Amino acid sequence: MPQPTTDTVVAFTASGKPKRSIESIGVERRYANVIRTFLAGEMPGFSHERHVHVANILHHIPYGRELMHLGLQTMAYRAYIPHKYSPEITDREWDKLDGTLPGPDAFADLPGGACGTL
Repeated sequence: MPQPTTDTVVAFTASGKPKRSIESIGVERRYANVIRTFLAGEMPGFSHERHVHVANILHHIPYGRELMHLGLQTMAYRAYIPHKYSPEITDREWDKLDGTLPGPDAFADLPGGACGTL
């Protein structure tokens, strides 16, 4: 089973599944709407800045790099430009992330805000 690619310490269950940390659960709750919208390939206004914000959010979650790949690939296919997705570029840039979480107001344009409950 592949190991999660995150800078946080991850414990595993007896069956090998990652146990989510309190930190990663908190990040998932604060940015639930951002994560869902991105993975659905429906993130509006996906500028470079927003791309980095989403990556920094996923950086705190087990398998975040893989989720980043999945979301970008989904967005490319939904936009009918699958050739624009590059796993090599994503991997290269992922290693440069500092993991700084954006303020929830960076996603104020999403219905429900960053968490989905506003």
